[in-house]
Amino acid sequence: MHGENKNMVLKSVSIGRGVSWITEAFPYFSRNPLGWIAAIIVFFILSIVFELIPFGFVVVNIFYPVIIGGYMLGCMAHYQGNSFEFQHLFAGFREPYFKRLTLLGVFYLIALLIIVVLTVILIIAILGSMEIFQQIEQGQIDDVSAYTEEFLLFLLVLATLILPLIMAMWFAPAIIIQTDEAAHSAMILSFNACMKNILPFTLYGLVVLILAIIAAIPLLLGYLVLLPVLSASVYVAFLDCFEINTADSSL
Repeated sequence: MHGENKNMVLKSVSIGRGVSWITEAFPYFSRNPLGWIAAIIVFFILSIVFELIPFGFVVVNIFYPVIIGGYMLGCMAHYQGNSFEFQHLFAGFREPYFKRLTLLGVFYLIALLIIVVLTVILIIAILGSMEIFQQIEQGQIDDVSAYTEEFLLFLLVLATLILPLIMAMWFAPAIIIQTDEAAHSAMILSFNACMKNILPFTLYGLVVLILAIIAAIPLLLGYLVLLPVLSASVYVAFLDCFEINTADSSL
């Protein structure tokens, strides 16, 4: 299955499905909202704690796909007639998923670091100097607004380079928990599925942006609903964009 992926078919869906992925994800949340909210809050707290310790960002990024894999297992439970439970937050830490999800996290961290380095190199090449970065490091910049164009350029280059990584990671945890795909092939399949459905994903992104703004209005409390729904929407989109023709598939 790791070679030609004959048992895994990538499907192309209509642009309107970009909205349906979100609307159809809401029942995943509404069946057990407290379980989802508790999982989101605990993950958020753990992320903050680890970010405060030396090299904690390494741990967070490596195990991020493991947590997402747990969310996908919870969504799979819902799809099979059960519901997402709080303990699904840590379900990705068990085999046969843990090693592949962790390796996925390693690939993600390495790619992320390479992208940041490449972005800095490109900006230096464009500006022809490291002066801005040296001033930032030495705390010599008092008026940040004077470098607005440079920072916007940095963000633009970073976003351009990181988009393919996001596409490669989007479905990868779901692919791993539903199939025996290796981490690298799951990333390739995920990227190809996103490219094949670029129009619905574009619409999906625009709707998510609007919902993110709305969710932020009531003291960010809307995110307690939005984040679980968006997590479930990944699984809904996975079911839409992939067909797994295996005898032991759960689909």
